[in-house]
Amino acid sequence: MLIKMGPCGGSGGSQRDMNMTGVTRIVKIVVRSGRTIDAVSFSYERSGELEWSPQLGGSGGSINEINLAANEYLTSVVGHYGHYKKHFVIRSLTFISNFQTYGPYGREEGISFALPSARGRIIGFHARSGVYLDAIGTYVWID
Repeated sequence: MLIKMGPCGGSGGSQRDMNMTGVTRIVKIVVRSGRTIDAVSFSYERSGELEWSPQLGGSGGSINEINLAANEYLTSVVGHYGHYKKHFVIRSLTFISNFQTYGPYGREEGISFALPSARGRIIGFHARSGVYLDAIGTYVWID
């Protein structure tokens, strides 16, 4: 069963969603961050093939890459959202897998949020984005 969680964050930017048909897992996450979350993108497996999402957000910030092991999956995404340069955006993100925690990326300032997988696994994201990552949500697969 596929469940759409969120999004958490602001209402700016454009809605970004993805077709979840055949998606089985996230393989890699790229986070662009500095004083806020500028953007995220991710590689995922669909029907045995690797695909990349569009970049969700702008081109600022430093690049951080998260490579998940073959038997590793995300169990939760937590973070903060709040004001940054007159925008209401995602300020920090931390990705939690069945093996370890990645992050935090950005600054842990503002209102905290959590997108748990409810005993499932996170296999995709949806968002609102423009110059920054305005809001983020997850797709959770529960067996």
